[in-house]
Amino acid sequence: MQQPRKTDPLFVAVESELITRADVAGLVAGRLAAVRVPGLLSPARCHAITAALAAAPMDRYEERRVFPVVAKFGPAINDHRDAGDLREDYWDAARAAEKTWSTLGLSDAPRELCLAAFRAAWPDVAPGRRQRREMHVGIVREINAGLQVHFDDAVREYAGRLLDTDVVAQLAFNIYVRVPPAGGETVLWRRRWQPDDEDLRVPGGYGYDESVTADAQSLTLRPTLGEGFLFDPRHYHTVRPATDGRRISIGCFVGLTDDGRLALWS
Repeated sequence: MQQPRKTDPLFVAVESELITRADVAGLVAGRLAAVRVPGLLSPARCHAITAALAAAPMDRYEERRVFPVVAKFGPAINDHRDAGDLREDYWDAARAAEKTWSTLGLSDAPRELCLAAFRAAWPDVAPGRRQRREMHVGIVREINAGLQVHFDDAVREYAGRLLDTDVVAQLAFNIYVRVPPAGGETVLWRRRWQPDDEDLRVPGGYGYDESVTADAQSLTLRPTLGEGFLFDPRHYHTVRPATDGRRISIGCFVGLTDDGRLALWS
C-alpha cells in the first residue's frame, strides 16, 4: 500500500484582518507560506481604480522575455536590468509613471496603497533607496494569460546589491483590484531555486518548465476583489490563466533590510 506523501505543516496560507508584524516575521522565518488580507480595499475603491486605469497608457513587459504577454503600468526593475545592474532608464520610467498617475484623478497612488498596507505592521517602512534615490513603489499588472513558473530574488538577480542597504529577506505583495470570474489563481510551491534547475529554464524566457516543481508541495490560491496578498517569492510560483475576464493587481516587493527596516520597490 502506498504511503501518503508527507507535507510541511508550516507551508500554509493564513488570513488576517490586516498585515501584522507577526505575519511578516512568520513569512521571513518560514513559518508561513502566504498571508491573505480579504477586503483590504473596498469594492468601490477597486472599481474607481480600474475605471481610472482605462485612461492610463498601459505598456507591456519586454515580450522577447516575458510570454505570455503581461500588460503593466509603471516600471518593473527586471525590464531595466542589464548584467546584474539597474539601468538609468528605470528612473525615467518611474518619473513618467508617477506623473501620469497624478493626472488620473485618484487620491490613492500605487505607492501609498502599498506603503499603507504595512504601516501598522512595521514602525519603519519606506521606499527602498538605491544610490540615495527612492525606488518606484507600486506597479499595476494585468495578467490574463498566466505567467511562467519562476522565482524572484534580488540577491541573486543583482550583482552586489540592489538597494543601499542589504536585503536579508524578500517578500512580494499584491492588491487585487479586478479579478476574473474563473481562473487567475496563484500557485506557490515549497521549492526554491537549485543550480540544476537551469537545465529546465524556458528558452529565451525568464521562467522554468513546470516540471521543475515536480513532487513539491503546493498551494493554489484564488484571488478575491480587494484582497491583499503577501508571500515569499523566492519559492517558485506562477499565475494560472484567467478563463474569462481580467485580472489586475497593484504590487511591489518588500525587503527586510539588515538594519531592521522594510524597504519597498517595484
